[in-house]
Amino acid sequence: MGSSPQTRIRRLAATTAVAVTTLVASLLSPMAASAADPLPNGLTSETAAGSCWEVKQNYPASTDGVYWLVTPALVAPEQFYCDQTTSGGGWVLVGRGREAWKEGYNGLRTPADIRNTPSGTGAFQPAQLPAATIDGLLNNGRVDALGDGIRLRRATNTAGTSWQEARFKFQSRDRWVWTFGAEHRVSTYSFDGVNGSGGQTNNFGSNNQTRRVVFSEQSSHQFLNGWAFGSSTGGSTAATSFLWAPSGQGYARPFTQVFLRPQLKIASMDFGTIPAGGIGASTVAAIPESDAMRTVWGVSGFANGSSGELNTEVAEFAETAGKVYVGGNFRYVQRTEAGSGQVEQPNLAAFDVNTGEWVSSFRPVLNGQVKAIAALPDGRLAVGGQFSMVNGVAQNALAFLDPTTGALSGMQVVAEHRTAGGVPYLRDLDVQDGYLYVAGALTHLTRVGASSSASAWNGGRILLSNSTPDTGWNAFLNGTSVAVDASDQGDRAYFSGYFKMKQTTSTPSAAAIQTAAGAPLVAPLWSPSFSKASIDGSGNYVGNIWQLGVTEAGGKVWLGGSEHSLFAYDRSTFQRLSGSITKAGGDFQTVEHNNDLVIGGCHCGHWVYQNAYAWSDVGTGWTQADKINLMGAWNAATGSYVAAWSPVVQARAGYGAWGTFFDSTGVLWAGGDFSRSVRAGEVLQWSGGFIRFAPRDTTAPTTPGAISSTFGSGGTQATLSWGGSTDAGGVTYEVIRGNRVILSTTTTSYTVPVTTTPTNYFVRARDAAGNRSATTAAMVVQPPPASALTFIETLSPWSWRFSADALAADWNTLAFDDASWPTGSAVLGRGTTGLGTNIDPTALSPRPLSAQFRKEFTVTDALTVVNGKITVIANDGVVVYLNGTEIGRHRMPTGTLTQNSYANGVVTAAAAAASRVTFDVPQGLLVDGVNVIAASTHSNFRSTADVTFDLSFTAERGAAPQPPAAVEGASATATAPDAVTVSWTAPATGTAPQSYTVQRDGVEVGTVTAPTVTFDDTGLTPETTYEYTITAVGVGGLTSPPATVSATTPAVEDPGPGDVTVANGATWSWRYTADPLPADWNAPTFDASAWASAPALFGINVPAQVTNLNEAALSPRPLSAQFRTSFEVVDASTVTDGAVTVIADDGVVVYLNGTELGRANLPTGTLTQNSYATAAPRYTAATANRVTFAVPASLLVDGVNVLAASVHANYRTTPDLSFDLALSMLRQ
Repeated sequence: MGSSPQTRIRRLAATTAVAVTTLVASLLSPMAASAADPLPNGLTSETAAGSCWEVKQNYPASTDGVYWLVTPALVAPEQFYCDQTTSGGGWVLVGRGREAWKEGYNGLRTPADIRNTPSGTGAFQPAQLPAATIDGLLNNGRVDALGDGIRLRRATNTAGTSWQEARFKFQSRDRWVWTFGAEHRVSTYSFDGVNGSGGQTNNFGSNNQTRRVVFSEQSSHQFLNGWAFGSSTGGSTAATSFLWAPSGQGYARPFTQVFLRPQLKIASMDFGTIPAGGIGASTVAAIPESDAMRTVWGVSGFANGSSGELNTEVAEFAETAGKVYVGGNFRYVQRTEAGSGQVEQPNLAAFDVNTGEWVSSFRPVLNGQVKAIAALPDGRLAVGGQFSMVNGVAQNALAFLDPTTGALSGMQVVAEHRTAGGVPYLRDLDVQDGYLYVAGALTHLTRVGASSSASAWNGGRILLSNSTPDTGWNAFLNGTSVAVDASDQGDRAYFSGYFKMKQTTSTPSAAAIQTAAGAPLVAPLWSPSFSKASIDGSGNYVGNIWQLGVTEAGGKVWLGGSEHSLFAYDRSTFQRLSGSITKAGGDFQTVEHNNDLVIGGCHCGHWVYQNAYAWSDVGTGWTQADKINLMGAWNAATGSYVAAWSPVVQARAGYGAWGTFFDSTGVLWAGGDFSRSVRAGEVLQWSGGFIRFAPRDTTAPTTPGAISSTFGSGGTQATLSWGGSTDAGGVTYEVIRGNRVILSTTTTSYTVPVTTTPTNYFVRARDAAGNRSATTAAMVVQPPPASALTFIETLSPWSWRFSADALAADWNTLAFDDASWPTGSAVLGRGTTGLGTNIDPTALSPRPLSAQFRKEFTVTDALTVVNGKITVIANDGVVVYLNGTEIGRHRMPTGTLTQNSYANGVVTAAAAAASRVTFDVPQGLLVDGVNVIAASTHSNFRSTADVTFDLSFTAERGAAPQPPAAVEGASATATAPDAVTVSWTAPATGTAPQSYTVQRDGVEVGTVTAPTVTFDDTGLTPETTYEYTITAVGVGGLTSPPATVSATTPAVEDPGPGDVTVANGATWSWRYTADPLPADWNAPTFDASAWASAPALFGINVPAQVTNLNEAALSPRPLSAQFRTSFEVVDASTVTDGAVTVIADDGVVVYLNGTELGRANLPTGTLTQNSYATAAPRYTAATANRVTFAVPASLLVDGVNVLAASVHANYRTTPDLSFDLALSMLRQ
């Protein structure tokens, strides 16, 4: 029987070697209600509580420690440390440490660090839960709604023997943040029960000693933040001091624990509903990873000798031809900070888009920095900047390059600045609808070699089809433009910079210009607002209002620039929709997007205030204050800051990002004066000038295979198993009971209790990024029906062997004695974890190719057992037997198997466990009493990593089968004097037969396997009557009523004499000797009894010869050999003329009854034994071209006839000699 993997429910359970009548198995049904959850105690994932507080409420004796908690927002249970002692308990620890707390959204270090080391000197290094996790603990409730506020437990002496309890509440705070250094307003606070109000989270309290919290970086404290006391409280930098401060300094950072006390209960939270069919997949937001990619190459040095903020190492990126081009003021490309592989390649270099490797074939030479790069539709590269020479050719501020070599390519355009002392300087480029838009300090654009120019006052465009500057489109700005973004809708281009007018219209620092001829302004007029500016008596802006970055995304125009602002405006009305202010920070200097995200680069390093519009006083109307570090991301559609993207980077001089770019693979490149970045695992690395951030995985894992259920422990437990999910990385499976996740596991099985209430279980896969697959359909676990049987449970004990010793032929039968085999519980195997029994404790070498397993069990009323299922791990291959009969095989070859047969596929232990194979057990194979299951697992190769085995056998108690009905249409027909064919048709109704028995005259003579319905009986006596009885045999050997028929064999007919023949290979009398040959040697009367006798083919040096003519190795060889054979003929007068075919090697003559029939390759005249053949054909030619002679029937006589032949060599040392002959003469 072939293997039949199934995803149906699998039934396993109770003990073996006893009558199996326990009611264990699963029953699949449509949707049913979930079982009531136990009272949450937080001690296991399954009994997770909604909060530490709920644990304490349910079990007042609960002590401090680690508990499992879950909320709908957390999704899956996680472990947290709970303080169950202070003020009634119920506090969850969300962070702890001494100095060096951070303000990033994603927290610091791991949740395990916090829960496993909540206090003591080992907890001095801060660890903070991610903000999203804390929001999950609050079930996305408002932070300012916490009745107990935020609790700080702070050490008050260096020994850590005295502690302070501090509490404070936010005046307004929806979600959690770690930016306590920002201007979050405090409503109330208390220190050891002494109350107060007011202040900000960065500084509040009632004195300058311990009743104060100062959360602020200070240069005097090495910029290491903490929950500091006031200026009058000092500490020590000793590794064991619970108060940290440099010598002589106040503001000691005490070891601090941060606790919250959300009062949430499982029963009061809405976990939603899941229909029987399951729910769909969910994915995380498409943002870059906060961890940087590994640095492969970077840049260093200053090509123009300047290092200020307008001369950063990197300023711009673009991609074409599989390469990302990096432009700026760098001098070298190199692999490491120490200069490994350093090559001088100033201002512009190319890197492979997939690997980040420097592309050494791209080697342009520019004499000034590159500030702008754009990929052109024809594949060329446009670069702009502060240069005047390209590859030794005069080329002001703009060049079109070959993307492979960096050579000038195609018709060129240069920028000009025709004011006194003016130098052209391009700052930005953008391509849209066949035009290249340029921004910078310029007055004209000129095609090289042309006699005319196009006016382009600080902005213009070039028709790319012929490299012609557009004379009908002039931005006409009265100051340098820094950025340009031509809208993807094709109707306008946005400019930002240091200008205040377009021609005579006031357009301070930003302008939206139509792409139509004449470059008119877009209506309504865009009048941006500024974070710090005033208007003089003439109505002109004064102050710092320049804007450096502009882009359109999400139906908004994003404008960033001076005094720390990034504002978004409605595309149609230019109404300001949202705004962000960085503080303390710096100007925004680049704004780019990838449709979904807007990336803003700035020389900022503390906080970004959302919905703030003024600097330096951001006021109180802002809604969020998140960490920002030299660059940040905003949701293009909503305008909200994406706090989850929180990279940790450093810049050489703090100038930050001056250029950002999303490549075709989704990787974000950020460039400026970067010097360091942190990659996964908190690894600090050198990042020369630019950093790459991979896109976060947003692909959900595949849906796990359908759940199957096997029952054990007398039906009180069910083991759920499911097929594995695939993902680019590893996955964790979430087991959902009813509507709530109760377990996260990397295995593909899980044991659950069987309760009286039907309970739905689902499984889905979760990857490391937090993407979740669709769930499986519901598996309903409920008490099994009375008809369920379990013969072998999963994880049962087995007799086993793992040996290269010869395996007994009957090892899989009931008769075999396995008493000498060791026993052990499943899972049995080697080379993997989670085994019940290691079958290779001594590490055999070489390893056996197979392992065998046996288990006996007892069955009563075997004929009533139906729907048998054997489910087994196939690692790598397996074959299973029941009472010696093969049930099925998987990943095994066809044919006879031995202990050294190889599996024909390979699989890991995890994959095999996740995809168990199910075989159907035919009814009737079981017997009353003892039965045995035997299995053999086989490896695909000897050094396979692992071997595993486990098996379950379940069935149901059904009705005993009925015997088959009698066969129909039975008949017996004599087909020969000694043969009869018996035939019938299968019963039209009733139990289908498995086979049929046939009796002749009361004695069984044959068994026929259904569906065959004929039987041929041979070896009978002619002229005899026989009676046949046909009986149908069904399940368990049950038989039908017999059907009886009879037949009489006919007499044997006399066939008369047959044709006259002598076949090839016949036996001949022969001689090969130099002795004289009798003259009558070919006559019928010659006595050849003294000659040798042997079958043809005769030969010398003939590969196919049957008889060697020269066995005696005669020398010299005789020249000829003679052959005779006799045959009898009856009634020779009825025989017709025939023919004889003979090998002529070298020559031959043939006689019948002494009369020559013919000769070949022999001379005419009288022949003797020493006559030479006239030709010397080789055996292969002679046998392929046999000679035929006619045989007159008149030469035959009634009785004995003799054929004689003489074979002759052409010369004594002829290479080969051969003889064979065939005669055929037909009867009239």
